[in-house]
Amino acid sequence: MKIKQYHKHSVHQAAFAFLCIMGMTLGACSDNDLDDATNQGDRGAAVSYIVSNAQNGTHRPAASRALPGSPLSRAAFAEQIAPLSLTPEDLTSQKLDVQGGDGNTCLIETTTAGIESMPRKAETNTEAGTTHRSRIAPRANVVETFSAADHFSSIGYRGTTSTLSTTPWFYNKDTNPDGTLVNEILWSWEQPYGKFYAVYPLVTSSYNKLQLSPESYTSTPYVDFEVEPKVVNQKDLMTACSGEVKYATRYVAPTTNLDFHHALTAVRFKVGQNLSWNKTITKVEIINAQSKGRYTLSSEADGTGAAWSNLSTPATFTLGGDGTLNVSTSQAVNQIIMGNNGDNFTFYMIPQSLAGVSVKIYFDNSTTPAITANLSGTWKPGTTKTYALSQKKSTWIYWLTVTNPPVVDYTATEAASYTVQSYREDPDTYIQQPVKWKVVGYEESTDGGNTWTSLGTTKPAWLTALSKEEGDGGTSAESGVATITTAIDNRLNKYNKVLQSATPKGAAGNYYNLSNATGAATVENTANSYLISAPGYYRIPLVYGNAITGSATNEHSYKTTVSGSDVLKNFKDHAGKNITDPWITQSNGGANVPDGAKIVWTDQSGIVEASSLSLSADKKFVQFHVPQDKIKNGNAVIAVTKGGVVVWSWHLWFAQNDALNTIPVVNKAGVTYNFTKLPLGFAYMRWDASPSDQPRMARVKVEQTVANDGEKQFAYIDITQTPGETKQMSSTFYQFGRKDAFPGKKAIIDGTFESNGGQNMSIQNGIQHPETFYDYVWFDNFWKVNLWSMDNTETGFHDNVVVKTVYDPCPAGFKMPASNAFSGFTTTGNNVISDKDELNVVGNYDQGWHFKTGDGSTTTIYFPALGWRHHDGYLNGSVDYGCYHSAISRDSEKTNSLFINNWGVYPKYEHIRNGNGLSVRPVSE
Repeated sequence: MKIKQYHKHSVHQAAFAFLCIMGMTLGACSDNDLDDATNQGDRGAAVSYIVSNAQNGTHRPAASRALPGSPLSRAAFAEQIAPLSLTPEDLTSQKLDVQGGDGNTCLIETTTAGIESMPRKAETNTEAGTTHRSRIAPRANVVETFSAADHFSSIGYRGTTSTLSTTPWFYNKDTNPDGTLVNEILWSWEQPYGKFYAVYPLVTSSYNKLQLSPESYTSTPYVDFEVEPKVVNQKDLMTACSGEVKYATRYVAPTTNLDFHHALTAVRFKVGQNLSWNKTITKVEIINAQSKGRYTLSSEADGTGAAWSNLSTPATFTLGGDGTLNVSTSQAVNQIIMGNNGDNFTFYMIPQSLAGVSVKIYFDNSTTPAITANLSGTWKPGTTKTYALSQKKSTWIYWLTVTNPPVVDYTATEAASYTVQSYREDPDTYIQQPVKWKVVGYEESTDGGNTWTSLGTTKPAWLTALSKEEGDGGTSAESGVATITTAIDNRLNKYNKVLQSATPKGAAGNYYNLSNATGAATVENTANSYLISAPGYYRIPLVYGNAITGSATNEHSYKTTVSGSDVLKNFKDHAGKNITDPWITQSNGGANVPDGAKIVWTDQSGIVEASSLSLSADKKFVQFHVPQDKIKNGNAVIAVTKGGVVVWSWHLWFAQNDALNTIPVVNKAGVTYNFTKLPLGFAYMRWDASPSDQPRMARVKVEQTVANDGEKQFAYIDITQTPGETKQMSSTFYQFGRKDAFPGKKAIIDGTFESNGGQNMSIQNGIQHPETFYDYVWFDNFWKVNLWSMDNTETGFHDNVVVKTVYDPCPAGFKMPASNAFSGFTTTGNNVISDKDELNVVGNYDQGWHFKTGDGSTTTIYFPALGWRHHDGYLNGSVDYGCYHSAISRDSEKTNSLFINNWGVYPKYEHIRNGNGLSVRPVSE
């Protein structure tokens, strides 16, 4: 990018750096070093611009030379602002009488050359699987520099001599902010003279309030412009002309300068000093100002000759009135009026005579204006008008205006720039002189700005430095940067410490039985997944899934009396044989007695001590040790083997002991489902948060060093660091009908995981290979309608009772939800693509949705978006998508599931393949 910077300091505080254009490749040349016979242009000589803001380099000298004690003559002042087509009279200040107020109130109007830019929103970093959330997010409608989305329009004329063709060479070309034309255009040696015009923003057919003169127009280009009625929607308008440019050295593109000029007038409002009453400004209106006009661009590089004409259509322009504006007249002293949470709002108006134009200011959400003032004079292009609500005075008028840096999140170490504008004005000569200023005190709030505590001249501990604590003042704002400390609380470390400090279960030689509520020897309730919340010595009975329930054989978990071609009547073991007994060692006459045990995979190092994994002496249990220094939030899968072949496997979920607490949810049919607090296998990969849910707020008091009638002007700069959190979350994933847990993160630590085992799925292979994720084309060998609901014979969405099977992946006491269990998550019970009003949620998307637990309920259940594993094993870990299985599939190819993303909720989703790995949210039996 090429940047021309006229002065180190400018109205904008940073060079108006953007833009430059490389052109459209029109065709291949027969010789790379010569232009072709069709005169399409000289390869390598692309049209390009050096772009700047002309105002950065013109009015700054007037301010910089007018130091206190060294007055600037009227003639010298006039000379300094002449390049902006301004005179001292154009910068006059005046008091405007108002109707309303306390009878001693007025609007004081000041004019400064140039348009002050407001800070842009601080950017939020989003990594894959990571979102930094800020509870307060500012925005601004003032263009300071072009962002990645800020394209603009270019027009070019050329000729064989300096008398150029009136037909455009190119017209309304889309120009990238990085300095290239979207389509390259080349200089031609046969037509070496050119002139270029530019309009920002990009003129498009989709926005009818900014229209460019027709391509057939043979005079200087113009734009027809209409001002948006709401300030939040208003657009800046800037134009530029290069003047004559000559292509003098073949194959070397000439230097082409575009100095952009603001075509509009910036109009701002602020609260002045020492008002005698306390009100809240909730709306500001400009009444009867012209809303439409034609702006003819300058044909000169210095911007002279541009003009507005055909002004029409008086209208009303509004800031606030919709809850976005709440400004205290007693607290927001000398601050530009802002909307919610740090928004900077500036009216962008067509320059015009102000006869018949008025301003109305509303207090406390009243529909009747408290103050009305008739404006006078004119609005000039490229200037900033500030109207301050103040008391009447007749001596030097002192001005102190500050802008706050945008709020930043808890991970930031630096806030964006704050600005201070400090000067005084002679009401008779209109000369403006800088007034020195300095920081004189600090306040801090810990309750979101409701109350403030004075710290004297001591900064809050988290505000380590201000790069500028005093300045010489001037009509050009001076800027500084606040250095702050991060406020990061490692919540994952704290979560893991709860696991590590929990009282150990069992002991060497006295193992804790995970199938028993107290760890005793009796086998009470078995499952394919067990929650572990403390270090210790554990054992699991060698029982198929939930084949023992309530200390008794649960034959219904592996046998059914229902029939059908798609029904599995007797569930199979690892050898493809019918299961005949709950105990692995007893089924099929003891043919499956294991002789070994192994770790299939873990996602935390040493979470299961490999050397401790073994079979009990009677071969009825597999037992293992979870070391205190290794237990962390995570997952593991272990298995028992015979002759090296896996006979059965179990999922171990390491999480705090409230993970299986339940939250009742009423669906659209009125059926209650008690969902677990967390998805099965849920684990944090990262969890950082701010220590408090309140923002850290500092208020910096700035004061002029010179008093005005015995009183010094002061203002407050507010620096805010918002609370928030950063989460990377995962869960184990499951293919439909399989009991086997698969990792929800890319890396495993111990054991092995095969992400694509090909198209070789069968019940037998699935059990023997819990480490293998098979491709989706396996339904002919595997799919049955009742794999997760023993007596099920139906597909589709329903609330039929789910009978847990030995292939169910859920812990004891829990099962897969019915296919209609999620229907209460939208107000209609159906899929919602984009209408948030039909989502039964509280708040905005938060790496998932906080669903209401019933119609009209105030309690919520959080379903995080954890991605999924594609049917070919590819891990999609996006925080923008999530999928949850139900117990029922649509058919042999697709499953019935809950699908969520950041714009919709689909409680009856039937387009996910059975072979995809989805999350599971168990419900109680």
